Amino acid sequence: MSLYGRTDSNANKTKVATTIAASSQAKTIVFVDETEAQLNENRQRGIDGPGWWSYFTYTDSDGNTRHKSEKLMALANPDTNANETQSDDTIAADVASAVTITGQPANVTGAANPFTGTFAVTTSTTGTPGTLLFQWQRQTPTGTAWTNITNTGAFTGATTNTLTLTNAAKATWNGYKFRVKITSEGGTEEVISNSASLTYA
Repeated sequence: MSLYGRTDSNANKTKVATTIAASSQAKTIVFVDETEAQLNENRQRGIDGPGWWSYFTYTDSDGNTRHKSEKLMALANPDTNANETQSDDTIAADVASAVTITGQPANVTGAANPFTGTFAVTTSTTGTPGTLLFQWQRQTPTGTAWTNITNTGAFTGATTNTLTLTNAAKATWNGYKFRVKITSEGGTEEVISNSASLTYA
């Protein structure tokens, strides 16, 4: 009996996982049906046909999200989208959806040293994207690479639509640029905001 069942189930996913060699990447096993295989959201991740897939993502040195997809088994008659049981929508979108940035982050100028500043983005959506997922990034004044921000030190709101810097000292943060990457729990294509800078008057 084949390890690669035609239904999206925990049992089949567990069996398929046994065929994946151990590696340093956190790979996810994804079942893709005919409906999902046709969506541009999935094709831009390298998932272009129904079947079982091995998938992982990483952020490159420029701060861009990269996708690695490997088809493990093509299926000619996969189970239907309506019977899906796996919570893998951030990887394999079920329906067409999109996120549009309607308000870009604005440059922030501070007079006091240190001061508190915020960068914010507003969005609109089409389809059924589910909860939006945000990841703010920063770039040094003379750098070219973008680095993901976490809620440590001066930062709060690193995974929300508003990033706040508290007690931002001129000697540390003057000239830094900030941007946000946005996707969704429903697997919409990632969009990246314009960059905004932090300067001192």
